[in-house]
Amino acid sequence: MTLRISLLATAFCALTCGATAAIAQSAAPLPADLDVKSRARLPYVQRKDTDEQAKRLFDIFVRNGNSPTDELGGPLAFAAYNVPVANALLDLHDGAVGKGTLNEHVRELAILVACRETNYSFEWNAHEPAAVRAGVAQQVVDVVRTNGALTGINEADAAVIRFGRELLRDRKMSSATFAKAKELYGAKGAMDLVAVMSTYAVSGFYAIAVDEHVAAGQPTLPVVAAH
Repeated sequence: MTLRISLLATAFCALTCGATAAIAQSAAPLPADLDVKSRARLPYVQRKDTDEQAKRLFDIFVRNGNSPTDELGGPLAFAAYNVPVANALLDLHDGAVGKGTLNEHVRELAILVACRETNYSFEWNAHEPAAVRAGVAQQVVDVVRTNGALTGINEADAAVIRFGRELLRDRKMSSATFAKAKELYGAKGAMDLVAVMSTYAVSGFYAIAVDEHVAAGQPTLPVVAAH
């Protein structure tokens, strides 16, 4: 639980602090159907409208350090409309990220791929600097961001990117792609790639459904054509 709180709190801090490389900036007016505060089609869940099951969600995704908050922001803000689902997603995150077999470099790259494939700028902004700190080359980050070709980058990173693109975009994985992931990371590691990418893709799906916008002036992933 401590590891989970640390990982998620770090991500939420990066989101709110805007620590990321320059991408496109969000400055356009909000669509008319968005809540001004949440910048999405639904408002944030209010503490007063929840029960004890929601307590750990509020404990993790506090808005100001460790102080209490009356509303729930962060990556699971909209999953929290069904608290048991949000708690299950926390458990998925704990198993996939906190207890998986992948090293930090591979894990952070896998997260970036999942964010790119779901156009999820919030978590991208949190995890790009984390990926660079974990040793992912900026060239590789840029290839993921721009949906670039995999020529010219190392085999291991290319294998992770290809795995995620086939899993989340093509929804069909070639024998060669799976075999390479298994060769590099073992059978469990290949399945951990699925788990890590899935947990971040699910958050991205929520953001798609509610048309969640990053804060004004914060970076957004560029629109790119399929490669």
